[in-house]
Amino acid sequence: MWPKRGWKRAFRYYSKRLLRMPGTPHTIAIGFATGVGLSMTPFIGFHYILSIVVAFLIRGNVLAAVLGTSIGNPLTFPVIWLATFETGNFILGLFGRAQTDPNFDKLSHRLLSQSFHHIWPIIEPMLIGSIPIGLALGAISYILIYLAARSFQSSRRERFAVRRRELHGLHS
Repeated sequence: MWPKRGWKRAFRYYSKRLLRMPGTPHTIAIGFATGVGLSMTPFIGFHYILSIVVAFLIRGNVLAAVLGTSIGNPLTFPVIWLATFETGNFILGLFGRAQTDPNFDKLSHRLLSQSFHHIWPIIEPMLIGSIPIGLALGAISYILIYLAARSFQSSRRERFAVRRRELHGLHS
C-alpha cells in the first residue's frame, strides 16, 4: 500500500499520466472530477464501475475518471466517511443527536452481518452527505485539472512546434 519510492514520486507519476491522456482539457478534467465526486459515495467496490459509466455518459475521459477514484483509498476513507456522515446528519437535521452511531468499527461489522434495514441509519446520512462534498471536491478538481491540462497541452504544442521548425530549418 505504501509506494516503494515515496509518495512524492508516485504523485508526480500519476499527475503526468493524467496530463498526458488523450483528449481535451475539458474531457480529462470532467472525467477526473467524476471519479473524485463518486469516490465520496458510500458505494465501496462500485466506485470504478460508477465512474466509468458516468464518465462515458457525460463524454469525459474514462481513464481519468478511474484515476479520480484513487482519491478514495484506505488512507482517506475514514476521513471521507466521517465527513459524509456528519454532513448527512447535518442536512437531515440529526446533527448532535445520538440516533446514528458513527463508530466505524461497528459499521463494518454491521455491513457484513446485518440486513439493509439495520445499516440504513448509517448509509442514509453518508449518501446524503456525499452529494455536497462530492460536488464541491469534483468542482475543485475539475478547475485544477482543467487548468493543468490546458497549460501542459499548450506547452507541449509549443515544444513540438519548436522541434518542427528546427528540423525544417536543418533540412532546408
